[in-house]
Amino acid sequence: MFSKTSRYVAAAFIGLSVGMGSAFAQSVPPMTAVMQQIQRVDLKQIHDQLNLAPNQEVQWQAALDAMRESHAAERMNADVMQQQTAAMLDKPILDLSALHAAHEKAVQQDAGLPEKSAKAWLTFYHGLNDAQKTIVSNALRPELAKIAQHAARPIDPRTGL
Repeated sequence: MFSKTSRYVAAAFIGLSVGMGSAFAQSVPPMTAVMQQIQRVDLKQIHDQLNLAPNQEVQWQAALDAMRESHAAERMNADVMQQQTAAMLDKPILDLSALHAAHEKAVQQDAGLPEKSAKAWLTFYHGLNDAQKTIVSNALRPELAKIAQHAARPIDPRTGL
């Protein structure tokens, strides 16, 4: 009986640990060989090529600000989560419910941030003329091709099983 109970506790702890890992993953940039091969899109270079009108420049700056604010908020939420977890680890008995609640709170706080940034960039993109959209498309095309050909992509559509 004791071994069965301890297995359940261990499984719950492992499940929460895996869930908590996603919150911490935001605060530590991965430096794998794959990440080093990816050439990020140089926004400054694209900006220089676009020759933006004043109203387009305002939209560009708004998109950059939204992206920076989103990233900063995600980092701050990850730091708070890390501090809360460190404080809980000092206690003799872990409160797994509190750990889970803190993780869920961080997930909820981060949920709308990427969408805010995406909307700002789409607003900027829709304000460009066709020549400018071509410049942006040509800059993004190699990265999107790498994503489409990524080895982790399943050949068959996922079935949910």
